[in-house]
Amino acid sequence: MNSASSAPWPSGATGQRWLFHAILAFGALTTVAATIVGNGDIVVALVPVIGLSAVCVVLISPLRLPLFALIFLCLGLDAADEGPWNSPVAPLGRLLVNNLAKTIEGADLPFQIFAVAFVFLLFVHWYRRLSGSRIDSLAYRGVAKPLSLALACSLIAGVAEFANGALRGGDVQMAKIQLQTFILTLLLAYLLSAALRGIQDYKVIGRLVLAAAISKAVMAIYIYKKVLPTLPQKWEVATIHGDSMLFTTAAILVISRFYEQPNRRNAIICAGVLPLMAWAMIANNRRLAWVEIVASIITLYIISHRSRLKRLITQGLVLSIPVVLGYIAVGWNSTARIFAPIKTFRSVGDGQVDPSTLYRDLENFNLIQMLKEHPFIGSGLGQPYKIVVAMPDISFFHEWRFMPHNSVLGLWAFTGWLGFTGLSIAVVTAVYFAARAYRAAQLPVERTAAFTAIAAIVIYWVQCWGDIGFSERNGIFLVAPAIAIAGRMVVSTGAWNSMREAVK
Repeated sequence: MNSASSAPWPSGATGQRWLFHAILAFGALTTVAATIVGNGDIVVALVPVIGLSAVCVVLISPLRLPLFALIFLCLGLDAADEGPWNSPVAPLGRLLVNNLAKTIEGADLPFQIFAVAFVFLLFVHWYRRLSGSRIDSLAYRGVAKPLSLALACSLIAGVAEFANGALRGGDVQMAKIQLQTFILTLLLAYLLSAALRGIQDYKVIGRLVLAAAISKAVMAIYIYKKVLPTLPQKWEVATIHGDSMLFTTAAILVISRFYEQPNRRNAIICAGVLPLMAWAMIANNRRLAWVEIVASIITLYIISHRSRLKRLITQGLVLSIPVVLGYIAVGWNSTARIFAPIKTFRSVGDGQVDPSTLYRDLENFNLIQMLKEHPFIGSGLGQPYKIVVAMPDISFFHEWRFMPHNSVLGLWAFTGWLGFTGLSIAVVTAVYFAARAYRAAQLPVERTAAFTAIAAIVIYWVQCWGDIGFSERNGIFLVAPAIAIAGRMVVSTGAWNSMREAVK
């Protein structure tokens, strides 16, 4: 924390006192109103006081602190009724991440508290920049200029495809559901790019992600061992699908840290974290998690520098080729437990051995036919994809024709080649910046941060390709930090041309 964060009225800031006076007056009025509405209930009367106290704390704190809190809480808390079991903190998670219309009886508010927090922090950021506040002054420099342009392009593409669908008579509510997670990802990425100071903050985000993953992993294992066997109906999963991204990102974080700096401390961390993440992925029973791990490890192997460890790995892979091929050949059609990994990976892409994969194949065919009708700009968001070939009935999922399992192909079908390109500019730019930063980084911790940013996006795209990843809540809090870190590290490592091309 910099020294400015301890000063309630930083020099250079103007016009801030009136804001606190206004908050004080508003707090007094709302407390009186809450007391009347609550019929003297002390808990109801204290709600405005607690809420406005939190606002005041945010107003005098560096922007990164509330963002850190939101990242940890939204990743680490479960929300009520999202799985077979609710933890004691699930009501808090539900209040934080679900639409208020679903969490507060009688409230017709179709947005989440964390989304409101993002918008509030955006106004705080703009106010500080315009007023000359130095609370976040250390973070104002050092972001590659094209990052802001890429975020703006993706935002414009999303809004344009929303309008495209609406003008064609699409369902506006469904279009909102399709787009809202992506918009919040862009917003958080912008806020983090304006708030993070450097490697010390990247370490904090890594630790928060790791802590959230451990918390969710323990919960998943508990549900798998203690809760699922007691339930009258069969549950095949322990937590939400988005936790696959959390578990795999945490695993890749510690793997890449050891790969870049193979010392005793990092080996101990791997020995403690990796078995826990593997057990959690088994408990959650999501095939895609293993694909995400493999894709990330392959990416690390491809982009990493030549080293003694990489040579040893390469030699081991070459020597193991006959054994691996024999294992695959023997176990391809086997149902023996020892060949379960082959069955898992085969089921991901072979519709003949898995009904779920067959459904996805039929769904993908329908999406391709829709893309052929409007290949350039698509039919727009809010338009249901057309059923050319019949599929099994999943109408219990009300959004099924607007949120196909393959989000990548779905976006192509809904937005066309131009719309898809616009939407993906931000994440593609982030991967480019992170790759340049990785190659230019001198310290192992810098290379770990840069690669983890790449891996988070790789994991996200695998999730999008495999199972509605575009709307996964966890993607917001994993991809947005990756984008922001990439945009800052490409400058701090010297991989971008000069500080003259950074946002000042």
